[in-house]
Amino acid sequence: MWVFGRTRAPQALGSWSALSWLSTTDEVQSPGLLVRRNSPTEVAAWAEMVVADEVADGGAYPPTSWWTEHRIEVPDRLDREEWAKRVGSLYERHYAHGVHVALAWLTGSVDDPALMVPIRDGDGEFILQATRDEYRSVLRKLSAPLPGTATPRPGRSLEHRR
Repeated sequence: MWVFGRTRAPQALGSWSALSWLSTTDEVQSPGLLVRRNSPTEVAAWAEMVVADEVADGGAYPPTSWWTEHRIEVPDRLDREEWAKRVGSLYERHYAHGVHVALAWLTGSVDDPALMVPIRDGDGEFILQATRDEYRSVLRKLSAPLPGTATPRPGRSLEHRR
């Protein structure tokens, strides 16, 4: 939230929202970030991540087989209108990118939390490289394992979710 507070960047908000969503418990009904599952599970996190990646890329509405392949049930899928609204908005696409990189880091698909540092601020202006470097440094320090704790596993591909 620190990066979002300083930048108002939708990417930072997406990353923070993903991390916050994953901290909810089964007792708390928490809607998903882009799909409609109620509580964060491993399957829901993978679903959110792949949907966020497609939205961030501005991709066309996926065919039924894509949703099925990623184990996203019909009630949880974005409809075509919602999809078009999200991919048609640069703010939403940057938000989705933030969701994607945060979940990719947490699932072990990427190993550098600094990927959550946004490129543009909330006004769409580029964030200075020196400022981005500062944010990267802070995120890496905050995510470093504490002494005596297990180190993160190396990255996994999407195929490990099945």
